[in-house]
Amino acid sequence: MNTSAAEATGSATELHAAATVVDGSTVIELSDAHLDRIRRGGVTAVNHTVTTPYVDTATALREVNRCRRWIDEHSDDVLLALSVADIERAKAEGKEAVIFGPQDTEMIGVDLDLLGAFYDLGVRILQLTYQRQNLLGAGCGERVDPGLTHRGRTFVQAMDELGILVDVSHCGERTGLDAMDASSKPVVVSHSFCDVLSPHIRAKSDGYLRRLAEQGGVIGITTLSGFLYYPDAPSRRPDLARFVEHVAHVVEVAGVDHVAIATDYDETLTEAMRAEQMKASEFKSLLGDWKWDERRAIGMDDASKFPNLTEALLAGGFSPEEVTKILGGNWLRVFGEAWKPGNR
Repeated sequence: MNTSAAEATGSATELHAAATVVDGSTVIELSDAHLDRIRRGGVTAVNHTVTTPYVDTATALREVNRCRRWIDEHSDDVLLALSVADIERAKAEGKEAVIFGPQDTEMIGVDLDLLGAFYDLGVRILQLTYQRQNLLGAGCGERVDPGLTHRGRTFVQAMDELGILVDVSHCGERTGLDAMDASSKPVVVSHSFCDVLSPHIRAKSDGYLRRLAEQGGVIGITTLSGFLYYPDAPSRRPDLARFVEHVAHVVEVAGVDHVAIATDYDETLTEAMRAEQMKASEFKSLLGDWKWDERRAIGMDDASKFPNLTEALLAGGFSPEEVTKILGGNWLRVFGEAWKPGNR
């Protein structure tokens, strides 16, 4: 390695270590292996999909309870993030801050008492829909998106009042835009990518990104192969340079204050489970027909590889200050704005 390359690597290492690194969307495995990956990756906080999409209320409560008990049993290494101060404490103490962020609301319906109960249990990010239509609005998997329902608007306002961040990642475009109009606080797309680069029902248009920025929100760019694909070479596995292209496009359209990282990795998924999923046309069209060991971008096989993202962003021309925002600073800003309860 020449001197300049060594200096660049050292600079990236120092920058990554100093930053508060946040994964904007993941499903964590409740295990020591997960904790090891997080430590090696220098990750401070994760938005964990604590409940499985479409489960009933009782099942969702059991899943929340299971994760809370695991956090309690590993208090030397993990804490439940209820505030930005908790994330800052995790960074100072070398712990992982776990944010509870379910990816749908079907276990709640439109029951605002239940919404409050899930808030009290630790939920701080909540996605309105997951692919399909529910009582609040339409998912991006629907052929028609009539937008946020009347009860959906009431629900969003209740989330604002409690201090739960509104997530519209899997919402249809009209529903997501309506949620931005209904919310008095920033709304986020916790995990997605750019439709102009990789057209997909889960991707977001430039107009959508501009509205998100106007509203103060953030989009987390995923590192899944099926989402960062090249339209002119769909079987070519993307690398982190492709990830940086998506980040750079958001910066060009919406500004550097409105983009972050969200791997969208499910650590609990096995190869056998994936094979079973792919039998359903919905999943195959959603995730792409990628081999198990190619389903994630080159250089980002798991959470332990997060330092590679810092190197890729610096190599892509972003300044240290901009990289620090993308690694986690932008998430912390929007968390702070959304988690402050309204009118209390």
